Amino acid sequence: MESSVLRAVGYRRVSMRDQVDGFSLDAQEVNIRKFAANKGWELGEIYIDAGISAKKDSHRPSLERLMKDAEMDKFDVVIVDKIDRFYRHLTGLLTALDKLHSFDVSFASVQEQMDFTSPWGKLTLTMLGMLAEIYIDNLRQETEKGKLQRARDGYYNGNIPLGYCKGTCSTCKDPNGEGYCPNFGKPNIGNGDIAVPHPIESQAIKLMFARFSTGDYSTAMIAEELNKIELRQEDGTIFHFRTKGVPGHFPPGPISKDSVRDGLQRVFYAGKIPYYGRDEKGVRRDRGNILETYQGKHVALIEDTIFSKVQELRRVYESNPRYNASGTIARLSPLGSLLRCGYCGSPMRCVSGGVKTRYYARCI
Repeated sequence: MESSVLRAVGYRRVSMRDQVDGFSLDAQEVNIRKFAANKGWELGEIYIDAGISAKKDSHRPSLERLMKDAEMDKFDVVIVDKIDRFYRHLTGLLTALDKLHSFDVSFASVQEQMDFTSPWGKLTLTMLGMLAEIYIDNLRQETEKGKLQRARDGYYNGNIPLGYCKGTCSTCKDPNGEGYCPNFGKPNIGNGDIAVPHPIESQAIKLMFARFSTGDYSTAMIAEELNKIELRQEDGTIFHFRTKGVPGHFPPGPISKDSVRDGLQRVFYAGKIPYYGRDEKGVRRDRGNILETYQGKHVALIEDTIFSKVQELRRVYESNPRYNASGTIARLSPLGSLLRCGYCGSPMRCVSGGVKTRYYARCI
Protein backbone atom coordinates (compact mmCIF):
# COMPACT_ATOMS: atom_id res chain seq x y z
CA MET A 1 0.00 0.00 0.00
CA GLU A 2 2.79 2.42 -0.90
CA SER A 3 0.66 4.48 -3.35
CA SER A 4 -1.22 7.49 -1.92
CA VAL A 5 -4.36 6.36 -3.80
CA LEU A 6 -5.54 2.92 -2.77
CA ARG A 7 -6.46 0.42 -5.47
CA ALA A 8 -9.89 -0.87 -4.53
CA VAL A 9 -12.13 -3.65 -5.81
CA GLY A 10 -15.69 -4.48 -4.91
CA TYR A 11 -17.46 -7.74 -4.16
CA ARG A 12 -21.20 -8.22 -4.46
CA ARG A 13 -23.36 -11.30 -4.08
CA VAL A 14 -27.00 -12.30 -3.90
CA SER A 15 -28.45 -15.71 -3.12
CA MET A 16 -31.40 -17.19 -4.97
CA ARG A 17 -33.64 -16.14 -2.07
CA ASP A 18 -32.32 -12.57 -2.24
CA GLN A 19 -33.16 -12.44 -5.93
CA VAL A 20 -36.70 -13.61 -5.21
CA ASP A 21 -37.04 -10.97 -2.49
CA GLY A 22 -35.80 -8.26 -4.84
CA PHE A 23 -32.39 -7.66 -3.27
CA SER A 24 -30.55 -5.95 -6.12
CA LEU A 25 -26.97 -6.47 -7.23
CA ASP A 26 -27.17 -3.00 -8.76
CA ALA A 27 -27.96 -1.43 -5.39
CA GLN A 28 -24.86 -3.04 -3.92
CA GLU A 29 -22.71 -1.70 -6.76
CA VAL A 30 -24.07 1.83 -6.33
CA ASN A 31 -23.15 1.80 -2.64
CA ILE A 32 -19.69 0.35 -3.31
CA ARG A 33 -18.91 2.94 -5.96
CA LYS A 34 -20.15 5.82 -3.79
CA PHE A 35 -18.08 4.58 -0.81
CA ALA A 36 -14.92 4.34 -2.94
CA ALA A 37 -15.49 7.82 -4.41
CA ASN A 38 -15.94 9.38 -0.96
CA LYS A 39 -12.68 7.79 0.17
CA GLY A 40 -10.86 8.92 -2.94
CA TRP A 41 -9.93 5.35 -3.84
CA GLU A 42 -9.39 4.08 -7.36
CA LEU A 43 -12.10 1.45 -7.91
CA GLY A 44 -11.30 -1.32 -10.35
CA GLU A 45 -13.19 -4.58 -10.88
CA ILE A 46 -16.33 -5.51 -8.97
CA TYR A 47 -16.43 -9.29 -8.50
CA ILE A 48 -19.91 -10.82 -8.74
CA ASP A 49 -21.37 -14.08 -7.43
CA ALA A 50 -25.06 -14.21 -8.33
CA GLY A 51 -27.50 -16.79 -7.02
CA ILE A 52 -24.96 -18.32 -4.62
CA SER A 53 -25.14 -18.77 -0.84
CA ALA A 54 -22.46 -17.38 1.50
CA LYS A 55 -22.48 -20.47 3.70
CA LYS A 56 -19.22 -22.00 4.92
CA ASP A 57 -18.74 -24.66 2.22
CA SER A 58 -20.40 -22.95 -0.74
CA HIS A 59 -18.43 -22.72 -3.98
CA ARG A 60 -18.12 -19.11 -5.12
CA PRO A 61 -15.95 -18.78 -8.24
CA SER A 62 -15.65 -14.99 -8.15
CA LEU A 63 -14.68 -14.90 -4.47
CA GLU A 64 -12.05 -17.57 -5.08
CA ARG A 65 -10.67 -15.50 -7.97
CA LEU A 66 -10.69 -12.39 -5.77
CA MET A 67 -8.57 -14.15 -3.13
CA LYS A 68 -6.09 -15.31 -5.79
CA ASP A 69 -5.86 -11.77 -7.19
CA ALA A 70 -5.31 -10.45 -3.66
CA GLU A 71 -2.35 -12.80 -3.27
CA MET A 72 -0.98 -11.48 -6.59
CA ASP A 73 -1.09 -7.88 -5.25
CA LYS A 74 -3.63 -6.64 -7.80
CA PHE A 75 -5.38 -4.33 -5.31
CA ASP A 76 -5.12 -2.86 -1.82
CA VAL A 77 -8.63 -3.02 -0.38
CA VAL A 78 -11.87 -4.99 -0.85
CA ILE A 79 -15.21 -3.17 -0.47
CA VAL A 80 -18.53 -4.90 0.22
CA ASP A 81 -21.96 -3.37 0.77
CA LYS A 82 -22.66 -5.59 3.81
CA ILE A 83 -20.53 -8.16 5.60
CA ASP A 84 -23.08 -10.93 5.01
CA ARG A 85 -22.55 -10.40 1.27
CA PHE A 86 -18.98 -11.60 1.90
CA TYR A 87 -19.55 -14.32 4.52
CA ARG A 88 -22.40 -15.41 6.77
CA HIS A 89 -20.32 -17.91 8.71
CA LEU A 90 -18.10 -16.44 11.45
CA THR A 91 -15.22 -18.84 10.93
CA GLY A 92 -15.21 -18.25 7.19
CA LEU A 93 -15.32 -14.46 7.65
CA LEU A 94 -12.51 -14.29 10.19
CA THR A 95 -10.36 -16.72 8.21
CA ALA A 96 -10.87 -14.72 4.99
CA LEU A 97 -10.05 -11.43 6.73
CA ASP A 98 -6.91 -12.93 8.23
CA LYS A 99 -5.90 -14.25 4.79
CA LEU A 100 -6.43 -10.83 3.20
CA HIS A 101 -4.36 -9.28 5.98
CA SER A 102 -1.51 -11.69 5.23
CA PHE A 103 -1.60 -10.42 1.61
CA ASP A 104 -1.46 -6.81 2.91
CA VAL A 105 -4.98 -6.26 1.56
CA SER A 106 -7.50 -4.41 3.70
CA PHE A 107 -11.29 -4.65 3.91
CA ALA A 108 -14.20 -2.22 4.14
CA SER A 109 -17.96 -2.60 4.55
CA VAL A 110 -20.36 0.20 3.56
CA GLN A 111 -23.35 -0.58 5.78
CA GLU A 112 -21.38 -1.51 8.91
CA GLN A 113 -19.01 1.46 8.45
CA MET A 114 -16.00 -0.82 8.85
CA ASP A 115 -12.79 0.51 7.33
CA PHE A 116 -9.63 -1.44 8.08
CA THR A 117 -7.38 0.85 6.03
CA SER A 118 -6.76 3.27 8.91
CA PRO A 119 -4.12 2.56 11.61
CA TRP A 120 -6.85 1.63 14.11
CA GLY A 121 -8.59 -0.45 11.46
CA LYS A 122 -5.38 -2.37 10.79
CA LEU A 123 -5.02 -3.04 14.51
CA THR A 124 -8.62 -4.27 14.64
CA LEU A 125 -7.98 -6.56 11.66
CA THR A 126 -4.94 -8.03 13.38
CA MET A 127 -6.99 -8.68 16.51
CA LEU A 128 -9.72 -10.34 14.44
CA GLY A 129 -7.09 -12.60 12.91
CA MET A 130 -5.96 -13.63 16.39
CA LEU A 131 -9.59 -14.28 17.38
CA ALA A 132 -10.00 -16.39 14.24
CA GLU A 133 -6.99 -18.51 15.19
CA ILE A 134 -8.30 -18.99 18.74
CA TYR A 135 -11.79 -19.79 17.46
CA ILE A 136 -10.54 -22.31 14.90
CA ASP A 137 -8.26 -24.00 17.45
CA ASN A 138 -11.18 -24.29 19.87
CA LEU A 139 -13.44 -25.60 17.12
CA ARG A 140 -10.81 -28.22 16.22
CA GLN A 141 -10.62 -29.31 19.87
CA GLU A 142 -14.40 -29.60 20.11
CA THR A 143 -14.47 -31.58 16.86
CA GLU A 144 -11.82 -33.95 18.21
CA LYS A 145 -13.87 -34.42 21.39
CA GLY A 146 -16.88 -35.33 19.26
CA LYS A 147 -14.87 -37.83 17.22
CA LEU A 148 -13.42 -39.39 20.36
CA GLN A 149 -16.87 -39.77 21.92
CA ARG A 150 -18.26 -41.35 18.72
CA ALA A 151 -15.36 -43.82 18.77
CA ARG A 152 -15.98 -44.63 22.42
CA ASP A 153 -19.64 -45.24 21.63
CA GLY A 154 -18.68 -47.62 18.81
CA TYR A 155 -19.62 -45.43 15.83
CA TYR A 156 -17.42 -44.78 12.79
CA ASN A 157 -15.89 -41.39 11.98
CA GLY A 158 -15.52 -40.05 8.47
CA ASN A 159 -16.23 -42.05 5.32
CA ILE A 160 -17.26 -45.69 5.52
CA PRO A 161 -14.39 -47.87 4.22
CA LEU A 162 -14.56 -50.36 1.39
CA GLY A 163 -16.45 -53.45 2.57
CA TYR A 164 -19.23 -51.58 4.35
CA CYS A 165 -22.10 -49.23 3.57
CA LYS A 166 -24.80 -47.34 5.47
CA GLY A 167 -27.44 -49.98 4.82
CA THR A 168 -30.01 -47.42 3.65
CA CYS A 169 -30.74 -49.42 0.52
CA SER A 170 -34.02 -47.72 -0.42
CA THR A 171 -32.32 -44.32 -0.70
CA CYS A 172 -28.79 -45.55 -1.42
CA LYS A 173 -26.24 -43.02 -2.72
CA ASP A 174 -23.19 -45.24 -2.27
CA PRO A 175 -20.82 -45.23 -5.30
CA ASN A 176 -21.15 -49.02 -5.34
CA GLY A 177 -24.90 -49.04 -5.04
CA GLU A 178 -26.93 -48.82 -8.24
CA GLY A 179 -25.80 -51.31 -10.86
CA TYR A 180 -23.40 -53.03 -8.47
CA CYS A 181 -25.12 -53.97 -5.20
CA PRO A 182 -27.96 -56.54 -5.32
CA ASN A 183 -29.68 -54.78 -2.40
CA PHE A 184 -29.96 -51.41 -4.16
CA GLY A 185 -33.48 -50.00 -3.97
CA LYS A 186 -34.68 -52.72 -1.63
CA PRO A 187 -35.79 -52.30 2.03
CA ASN A 188 -33.14 -50.86 4.35
CA ILE A 189 -30.87 -53.21 6.29
CA GLY A 190 -29.48 -50.37 8.41
CA ASN A 191 -30.28 -46.85 9.60
CA GLY A 192 -27.05 -45.11 8.53
CA ASP A 193 -25.64 -44.81 12.05
CA ILE A 194 -23.92 -48.20 12.08
CA ALA A 195 -21.91 -49.49 9.12
CA VAL A 196 -23.23 -52.77 7.68
CA PRO A 197 -21.33 -55.25 5.44
CA HIS A 198 -21.69 -54.46 1.75
CA PRO A 199 -22.72 -57.74 0.05
CA ILE A 200 -20.08 -57.44 -2.71
CA GLU A 201 -17.30 -55.32 -1.22
CA SER A 202 -17.16 -57.36 1.99
CA GLN A 203 -16.26 -60.48 -0.03
CA ALA A 204 -13.28 -58.67 -1.54
CA ILE A 205 -12.05 -57.66 1.93
CA LYS A 206 -12.34 -61.21 3.25
CA LEU A 207 -10.37 -62.51 0.27
CA MET A 208 -7.64 -59.90 0.80
CA PHE A 209 -7.04 -61.03 4.38
CA ALA A 210 -7.39 -64.74 3.57
CA ARG A 211 -4.76 -64.57 0.83
CA PHE A 212 -2.28 -62.37 2.67
CA SER A 213 -2.50 -64.40 5.89
CA THR A 214 -1.10 -67.45 4.06
CA GLY A 215 2.21 -65.63 3.57
CA ASP A 216 2.27 -66.64 -0.11
CA TYR A 217 0.73 -63.51 -1.64
CA SER A 218 1.98 -59.95 -2.08
CA THR A 219 -0.45 -57.01 -2.28
CA ALA A 220 0.14 -56.87 -6.05
CA MET A 221 -0.68 -60.56 -6.45
CA ILE A 222 -3.86 -60.18 -4.40
CA ALA A 223 -4.97 -57.18 -6.46
CA GLU A 224 -4.37 -59.10 -9.68
CA GLU A 225 -6.40 -62.09 -8.45
CA LEU A 226 -9.32 -59.94 -7.23
CA ASN A 227 -9.52 -58.13 -10.56
CA LYS A 228 -9.72 -61.46 -12.43
CA ILE A 229 -12.65 -62.79 -10.42
CA GLU A 230 -15.92 -62.64 -12.37
CA LEU A 231 -19.09 -61.87 -10.45
CA ARG A 232 -22.55 -62.38 -11.90
CA GLN A 233 -25.65 -60.29 -11.29
CA GLU A 234 -29.18 -61.69 -11.17
CA ASP A 235 -29.72 -60.83 -14.84
CA GLY A 236 -26.54 -62.68 -15.82
CA THR A 237 -24.41 -59.56 -16.28
CA ILE A 238 -20.75 -60.18 -15.39
CA PHE A 239 -18.88 -57.59 -13.33
CA HIS A 240 -15.75 -57.35 -11.17
CA PHE A 241 -14.72 -56.17 -7.72
CA ARG A 242 -13.93 -52.47 -7.56
CA THR A 243 -13.01 -49.72 -5.10
CA LYS A 244 -15.47 -47.11 -3.84
CA GLY A 245 -13.55 -44.24 -5.42
CA VAL A 246 -13.94 -40.78 -3.91
CA PRO A 247 -17.24 -38.99 -4.69
CA GLY A 248 -16.56 -35.70 -6.45
CA HIS A 249 -12.95 -36.66 -7.21
CA PHE A 250 -12.77 -39.96 -9.04
CA PRO A 251 -15.17 -42.89 -9.64
CA PRO A 252 -14.86 -46.52 -8.46
CA GLY A 253 -12.12 -48.45 -10.25
CA PRO A 254 -10.15 -51.71 -10.29
CA ILE A 255 -8.56 -53.01 -7.09
CA SER A 256 -4.94 -51.80 -6.91
CA LYS A 257 -2.09 -52.98 -4.72
CA ASP A 258 -2.43 -49.65 -2.89
CA SER A 259 -6.09 -50.33 -2.05
CA VAL A 260 -5.10 -53.81 -0.82
CA ARG A 261 -2.29 -52.35 1.29
CA ASP A 262 -4.69 -49.77 2.71
CA GLY A 263 -7.35 -52.38 3.49
CA LEU A 264 -4.97 -54.71 5.30
CA GLN A 265 -4.14 -51.95 7.78
CA ARG A 266 -7.73 -51.15 8.80
CA VAL A 267 -8.58 -52.40 12.28
CA PHE A 268 -12.18 -51.46 11.42
CA TYR A 269 -12.51 -54.80 9.63
CA ALA A 270 -11.85 -56.58 12.93
CA GLY A 271 -14.86 -54.87 14.49
CA LYS A 272 -12.88 -52.05 16.16
CA ILE A 273 -13.20 -48.28 15.91
CA PRO A 274 -9.84 -46.52 15.57
CA TYR A 275 -9.26 -43.08 17.06
CA TYR A 276 -6.18 -41.43 15.60
CA GLY A 277 -6.16 -38.09 17.37
CA ARG A 278 -3.38 -35.61 16.68
CA ASP A 279 0.28 -35.54 17.63
CA GLU A 280 1.99 -32.78 19.62
CA LYS A 281 2.26 -30.67 16.43
CA GLY A 282 -1.47 -30.93 15.73
CA VAL A 283 -1.01 -33.31 12.78
CA ARG A 284 -3.50 -36.18 12.52
CA ARG A 285 -1.91 -39.59 13.09
CA ASP A 286 -1.93 -42.18 10.31
CA ARG A 287 -3.20 -45.77 10.38
CA GLY A 288 0.11 -47.03 11.64
CA ASN A 289 -0.05 -44.79 14.68
CA ILE A 290 -3.52 -45.20 16.19
CA LEU A 291 -3.98 -43.53 19.56
CA GLU A 292 -6.85 -45.71 20.84
CA THR A 293 -9.19 -48.43 19.58
CA TYR A 294 -12.70 -49.14 20.83
CA GLN A 295 -15.18 -51.94 20.27
CA GLY A 296 -17.43 -51.01 17.35
CA LYS A 297 -21.13 -51.59 16.95
CA HIS A 298 -20.62 -52.87 13.39
CA VAL A 299 -20.17 -56.51 12.40
CA ALA A 300 -16.54 -57.60 12.01
CA LEU A 301 -15.50 -58.99 8.63
CA ILE A 302 -12.22 -60.45 9.93
CA GLU A 303 -11.48 -62.39 13.11
CA ASP A 304 -9.05 -60.83 15.58
CA THR A 305 -6.60 -63.69 15.16
CA ILE A 306 -6.47 -63.26 11.38
CA PHE A 307 -6.10 -59.49 11.64
CA SER A 308 -3.24 -59.83 14.15
CA LYS A 309 -1.51 -62.40 11.95
CA VAL A 310 -1.74 -60.11 8.93
CA GLN A 311 -0.24 -57.20 10.88
CA GLU A 312 2.64 -59.40 12.02
CA LEU A 313 3.28 -60.51 8.44
CA ARG A 314 3.21 -56.90 7.28
CA ARG A 315 5.87 -55.98 9.85
CA VAL A 316 8.05 -58.87 8.70
CA TYR A 317 7.67 -57.96 5.01
CA GLU A 318 8.61 -54.35 5.66
CA SER A 319 12.21 -55.46 6.15
CA ASN A 320 12.32 -58.40 3.72
CA PRO A 321 12.03 -58.68 -0.08
CA ARG A 322 8.64 -59.61 -1.50
CA TYR A 323 7.50 -60.92 -4.86
CA ASN A 324 5.52 -58.87 -7.38
CA ALA A 325 2.57 -60.26 -9.34
CA SER A 326 5.00 -61.14 -12.16
CA GLY A 327 7.05 -63.32 -9.79
CA THR A 328 10.06 -60.98 -9.68
CA ILE A 329 11.50 -59.84 -6.34
CA ALA A 330 10.12 -56.46 -5.31
CA ARG A 331 12.71 -53.77 -4.76
CA LEU A 332 13.21 -52.41 -1.26
CA SER A 333 12.56 -48.79 -0.32
CA PRO A 334 15.45 -47.97 2.06
CA LEU A 335 14.11 -44.50 2.92
CA GLY A 336 10.48 -45.59 3.26
CA SER A 337 10.64 -45.74 7.05
CA LEU A 338 12.34 -42.33 7.30
CA LEU A 339 10.49 -40.14 4.79
CA ARG A 340 6.97 -38.98 5.65
CA CYS A 341 4.39 -37.07 3.64
CA GLY A 342 4.25 -33.40 4.60
CA TYR A 343 0.49 -33.42 3.98
CA CYS A 344 -0.79 -36.48 5.86
CA GLY A 345 2.28 -37.61 7.81
CA SER A 346 2.18 -41.13 6.36
CA PRO A 347 5.37 -43.02 5.39
CA MET A 348 6.52 -42.50 1.80
CA ARG A 349 6.94 -45.48 -0.53
CA CYS A 350 9.16 -46.09 -3.53
CA VAL A 351 7.39 -45.95 -6.90
CA SER A 352 8.67 -46.90 -10.34
CA GLY A 353 8.29 -44.26 -13.02
CA GLY A 354 9.95 -46.24 -15.77
CA VAL A 355 12.87 -48.54 -16.46
CA LYS A 356 15.42 -46.29 -14.76
CA THR A 357 13.19 -43.92 -12.81
CA ARG A 358 12.15 -44.45 -9.21
CA TYR A 359 10.83 -41.91 -6.76
CA TYR A 360 9.12 -41.68 -3.38
CA ALA A 361 5.43 -40.85 -3.14
CA ARG A 362 2.40 -41.27 -0.92
CA CYS A 363 -1.05 -42.31 -2.13
CA ILE A 364 -3.73 -40.60 0.03
